[in-house]
Amino acid sequence: MSEEAAPRAHVRTPETDEVLRRIGRNVVNFQQVEYLLKYLNTHSAFRGPASEFSARFEKHAAIVQKKTMGELAGRLVDNVLRLPSEDDPPVEIDEVWLGFRFSIETDAEFVDRHDLEMRALVDARNDLIHHFLPRWQSAVGGDADSALAYLDAQREETMRLKERLEGWARSVEVGKKHLAEYWASPEGQHQFELGFLRCSRLVVMLGEIATRTPRADGWVVLATAANVITREAPAELTDLRKRFGCSTLKGVLLATELFDVTDEPTPGGGTRTIYRINGRYELHIHQEPPALGTNGAGT
Repeated sequence: MSEEAAPRAHVRTPETDEVLRRIGRNVVNFQQVEYLLKYLNTHSAFRGPASEFSARFEKHAAIVQKKTMGELAGRLVDNVLRLPSEDDPPVEIDEVWLGFRFSIETDAEFVDRHDLEMRALVDARNDLIHHFLPRWQSAVGGDADSALAYLDAQREETMRLKERLEGWARSVEVGKKHLAEYWASPEGQHQFELGFLRCSRLVVMLGEIATRTPRADGWVVLATAANVITREAPAELTDLRKRFGCSTLKGVLLATELFDVTDEPTPGGGTRTIYRINGRYELHIHQEPPALGTNGAGT
């Protein structure tokens, strides 16, 4: 090894000790920034079926933990400062999906500036870890001031961006707390159960029938809908109390809060239940199901 390439031996001095202290300080600051980037990327957006949510989230978090600082910085811009493209769940789902998203509402100028600043910070970290040796050798040779000035300028920029990321992370923590409190509340539990009910196949079929085969006045006879479901998916009408907490199909309709439900007189002097989708809601049918039959206006 040539003398030029060999690391320069040195006798410890207060100046070189201070250079080493500030190197360590900056390395720790960079690691804290990387930790914040991992945290924010992990909690920026995720969703999945309720029964697999925890397992899938743990897998998601493990993948994020393996990303480099540069990858994390880029993903943060895409996931938090720009709305990511919508990743739709499967068309056919048979349970509630849960999800969350954290984003910062800002303008394009800030997004571009933050992106450049984070890229510069990643470059600064790499420069310290991989290319600081010439500065250290200069410090050993007596020019510690240049190395100290470099390290202080690096720290100043790192701390500025770290404080920004810490603010975002605190917002995530507050949001998580409020969300947990909401889901633990009676209203949150009601909304969770409501979501499960509304995405059930039975309720979807009731909605499809109401959309495809209403009477001229917009209403559907519930008994007719029940006949269609009995023919197409009889299992959907079993154990209503156990599955939905309602003993009747009318009770299921009312529990969804999606439908207008009323009774009307029949020509024979009795009454029958009719329903329609409430005007506040709209049913989106992703693909054509099997024919659901017809609903005569007088039956």
